[in-house]
Amino acid sequence: MLPVLEDSWTRVLPLLRERAGEAAYAAWLAELRPVLLERGTVYLEAPSRLCADRVRALFRPLLQELLSADIGTALAVELQGREASRFDVLEVSPQQPVVDDGNRTMHLVLSSLAAGRPLPANLFLFHGPAGVGKTFLLRWWRQQVGPVAWFDLPSLLAAFQSAHHEGRVESLRSELQQDRPLVIDELHRVAGKPKLQQFLAGVLREREPLASPTLFASRWHPRDVHDLDAGLATRLLAGFVAGVERPGPIGRLRYLRALEGAPSRNGRAAMVESLAQRCNGTYPELRAAWARARGATLPPKYLELIDPARVFQRVRDQVAARFGVTAEQLLGKGQGRAVSRARKVLALLCIEQGLRGSEVGRFLNGRTRAAVSYMVRSLQAELAESPELRRQLEGLL
Repeated sequence: MLPVLEDSWTRVLPLLRERAGEAAYAAWLAELRPVLLERGTVYLEAPSRLCADRVRALFRPLLQELLSADIGTALAVELQGREASRFDVLEVSPQQPVVDDGNRTMHLVLSSLAAGRPLPANLFLFHGPAGVGKTFLLRWWRQQVGPVAWFDLPSLLAAFQSAHHEGRVESLRSELQQDRPLVIDELHRVAGKPKLQQFLAGVLREREPLASPTLFASRWHPRDVHDLDAGLATRLLAGFVAGVERPGPIGRLRYLRALEGAPSRNGRAAMVESLAQRCNGTYPELRAAWARARGATLPPKYLELIDPARVFQRVRDQVAARFGVTAEQLLGKGQGRAVSRARKVLALLCIEQGLRGSEVGRFLNGRTRAAVSYMVRSLQAELAESPELRRQLEGLL
């Protein structure tokens, strides 16, 4: 649809200049660019947010009228300002997630929690298909607020099974009921685990009066989770439940521009905009389509929004400070207990940040991907059995 939109825009410009007036056209309309046409909406890009705001307030009805008449169907018009003037700075990163209509509610809730603004609930459940960024946004929020008790469902199940086997379920319950933020990811995987469901329902009952929030991410709405315990379902639905959808057109465009970097605004701009139009999928699907479009000319960080080396260095320094070891010890061959555990933590956190096992191994002075995988599995087993170690990891990243 982009060629259709561009042809229509070319035909509309003389009428737009005539109807708006020469001075207004030169001041606000001359530098508008059509970037997407999707589901009856034309997306135009202005050179700045100020320009986008003024055009939206003064000229949107005129733009809708002229474009609708030319294309032959009723169209809405949305405007966005260019996000960054420096093309060498990525518009998207773990510190600046993509925000659009698909995830705006989740981002608003998390931003409010991070800022300490009052909300009408202290339990929040975000659901949506895989690849829409639920976990990414929760990790972004964790960076804003500091120490958070964090479990994905498999790690919580492992901790519950270990505690049940050793007769210390009450200790795990007490850990989860402390007045600090609690995140449980992949909640939908609780299906078919009745004892864990009943345990969670009891934890949520005790957390109700706490000031600290409880946050869940799930692929499905609670009503769609198979064989969900009625007591747990009731407590989940009593909280704030919001869906997260696939990125919309502007979200896709921003994400692809961030992947592409500087060329997204010059020689390859048309390719990026065309891909945003054609690929209506999740973020992994967008990455894969973009990689295919790049062919054999993929840049070194082709599937990451951030430089893997910088991510590794940031995590390395945080782990070193938390565990009282040096960066040189983490990268070395020493196998002392403290250094070995810190190195495992470093590997796990880097994987959670999106690095591949081969990248982590390379940064760890040439360790193999299999060695990194073993470190991660070994640490996950330790975390299942050790509340002290889980507390030690809180606040990292």
